[in-house]
Amino acid sequence: MHVGIVTRSQVDYALDLAHQLSEEGVAVTLYMDHSRTAQEVGDADHPIERIREVGILPPTCRVRLLRLPRMRDPRSITVFRGLKREMQRDGVELAHILLNDGEIWLAVLAGLLTDVPVATNLIIPVANFGDRLPRSAVWAINKLAVLGSDLVIVNGGEQLRLVKRLYGVPESRLAHIPLSMHTRAAKWRVMEVEEDPDTVLFFGRAHPHKGLEYLVRAQPLISRQVPRARFLISAHGEDLARCRRMIRDQSKFEIIEGFVPGDVMASLFQRATLVALPYLTASTSGVLLTAFSFGKIVVASRVGCLAEYVEDGVRGLLVTPGSTSELADAIVRMLLDAVLRQRMGANARSWVTQRQKGITNQLLGAYGRAVSLHRKA
Repeated sequence: MHVGIVTRSQVDYALDLAHQLSEEGVAVTLYMDHSRTAQEVGDADHPIERIREVGILPPTCRVRLLRLPRMRDPRSITVFRGLKREMQRDGVELAHILLNDGEIWLAVLAGLLTDVPVATNLIIPVANFGDRLPRSAVWAINKLAVLGSDLVIVNGGEQLRLVKRLYGVPESRLAHIPLSMHTRAAKWRVMEVEEDPDTVLFFGRAHPHKGLEYLVRAQPLISRQVPRARFLISAHGEDLARCRRMIRDQSKFEIIEGFVPGDVMASLFQRATLVALPYLTASTSGVLLTAFSFGKIVVASRVGCLAEYVEDGVRGLLVTPGSTSELADAIVRMLLDAVLRQRMGANARSWVTQRQKGITNQLLGAYGRAVSLHRKA
């Protein structure tokens, strides 16, 4: 089977999927947005060469980079029609589309690819808190993708019921494929970086639903009990400036603004004592799996499907979303108990590593279902 993985914004997930499939002998071609890929690898001029240099993908995996206009740009239809033709020339036998919210032309692509089975990953089945895109628009784009796909993939068990109810997808066309170990994280780990004691990492997009403000609010409570506590914020997004203004003690924070390439990402997770995910809403979280891949525990909100990945008290701690006091108490507990923290970190790393093979087999099984459904259509 020759799988074509298409993404605009989920470059990290696409790279991991391609690595997993290639290790099982599956032919893979990646179709990714040029600018997002350049941000991921830290090389705007030669991103593919950088991917090869680091060894993120095996040589057998092909990469095609697309210069995509904005999703609202009507010229995109020409780009995606051209992409369909390119996939045909490449001999793609199944398309796996990673659909994020608002990516309308990827949803259109699902309907354009009538000659091959299409499996679409609904990354965000329902709009998050604070999204600028109306919930109705997120629903409409997801629905369009569902109509054009043979199989719909979600990454959380709770999302199966949600997608079935919201989009009327029968169980025969649904597959739950959990997120697995972020293999690219290990590839970017080019050197050993010492852990900074008592360092709490927030990583990723600063958006209202990610709850960065609650970590900022928790800082004084944490610092009273752990004076050495440091807060490492590596973020990009519209909510960062507002959260910056809320900081009471700038000396407690180190803020890295903007996208960071993979090698910087790896060093940040290595430096962290723990990773905070104070989300208000979520589906699943690549940041969570990256933390586990580095053997780091998380303190995460009990939202979306996060509890399916974070066994409370075993691989991290779960707290009530929006509760500054619970968040502070959980972080303090983990910072003060090195033995418990190290045991949980080892549990997290072991858990995510052991699941890898099984998840790849589930994915291959889902592809087989997509092929069967396409033949019957």
